[in-house]
Amino acid sequence: MKDESEFSYVEGSENGPSRWGEIRPEWSICSNGSMQSPIDLLSERVEVVSHLGRLKMNYKASNATLKNRGHDMMLKWEGDAGNLEINGTEYALRQCHWHTPSEHTVNGKKYDVEVHLVHESPQGNITVIGILYKIGRPDSFLSSMEDILEEISGSEEGERVVGIVNPKNIKIGSRKYYRYIGSLTTPPCTQNVVWTIVKKVRTVTRKQMRLLRVAVHDVKDESEFSYVEGSENGPSRWGEIRPEWSICSNGSMQSPIDLLSERVEVVSHLGRLKMNYKASNATLKNRGHDMMLKWEGDAGNLEINGTEYALRQCHWHTPSEHTVNGKKYDVEVHLVHESQQGNITVIGILYKIGRPDSFLSSMEDILEEISGSEEGERVVGIVNPKNIKIGSRKYYRYIGSLTTPPCTQNVVWTIVKKVRTVTRKQMRLLRVAVHDDSHTNARPLQAINKRSVLMYRPRER
Repeated sequence: MKDESEFSYVEGSENGPSRWGEIRPEWSICSNGSMQSPIDLLSERVEVVSHLGRLKMNYKASNATLKNRGHDMMLKWEGDAGNLEINGTEYALRQCHWHTPSEHTVNGKKYDVEVHLVHESPQGNITVIGILYKIGRPDSFLSSMEDILEEISGSEEGERVVGIVNPKNIKIGSRKYYRYIGSLTTPPCTQNVVWTIVKKVRTVTRKQMRLLRVAVHDVKDESEFSYVEGSENGPSRWGEIRPEWSICSNGSMQSPIDLLSERVEVVSHLGRLKMNYKASNATLKNRGHDMMLKWEGDAGNLEINGTEYALRQCHWHTPSEHTVNGKKYDVEVHLVHESQQGNITVIGILYKIGRPDSFLSSMEDILEEISGSEEGERVVGIVNPKNIKIGSRKYYRYIGSLTTPPCTQNVVWTIVKKVRTVTRKQMRLLRVAVHDDSHTNARPLQAINKRSVLMYRPRER
């Protein structure tokens, strides 16, 4: 199989779609081919004909395996699963796989999912049937696969024998279809593929789409939870969305909290923050609920009580999640660190509107690019976390949780006391990432319960 790390869908990265043709000599047609897929099916370009005839699918049940290929989920029939007949040629059904969102568009409109049924003739020619899906009622074929999709998404090896699968259960439900000659949509981008795109758009649920997407993205799907209070997947309902998120609702050490002066105990024994950061390659990603800067290599660590927590990523919330004496700020950045044992510590920095933040200034161009693009990921290059200005020895310290599902507890929180500044434009660029109607990505305040909140202040000399 193609190794998922060999090519990516991250536009602008060294192995992104526009560079596929340069990765291997035999993939050059990805860049210079004149019959590439996918395409936009524009009504004004389409010629309506009746001579093509109905689709002749002679499918039958056969043993199949489900495989997480890293760039998609593929269901592969091991035995004879029947064929599709076009112009007297029989093309054997080999596999199907899913894309999220759709690759083909109709009059410029993208759909939520597209399945490709890949067939091959004895001469090695390929034909693909594509079916488009929008969010709605469950797709019965995917419903039958949900358990195994859930298993595979949580497992390392990424392959499962499914047993007998009947391709007739993939509902097509339309006699009308588009037909054109194109290519494979992944390297090697082989041309002269006969494409059939079914005209009828079918439906899948958000959960089904999410299960397919897990193969490709290691992030939580933005549509899975929202910040719209009162909506079915809003903050007060996070704990009901998935069993493993229940602590979001019933945990007693949740974040964020209000840092109330009268509740805070001032101490000097915590010591200064020991940050041993260093420059490393980073990627900026629009996760749909926030903008995240992820360091790919070793970006150094934060040392607390003799434990080193490696810096993994930072992301921004607008407005702030933590408040100080009830006051919300305009932006809050979270620097997320992880120990070798998997424990998490986060540094939070609050910002109000004012002079530009120099770190965000250095990222402005790439933030603008990503906010206007579909794929939402960009390789930034070398980023030095030391450039994130902290500028304060004083900080608050308490034990809380992640502020997004799964809301894992026992996170060591450090909130820097000094409030820094960003411009309105910088705040706006960060906010563009939030796709839901709230245009905010701050979780509401959580009960402090009986937790102690400390504030470190160096001893007077």
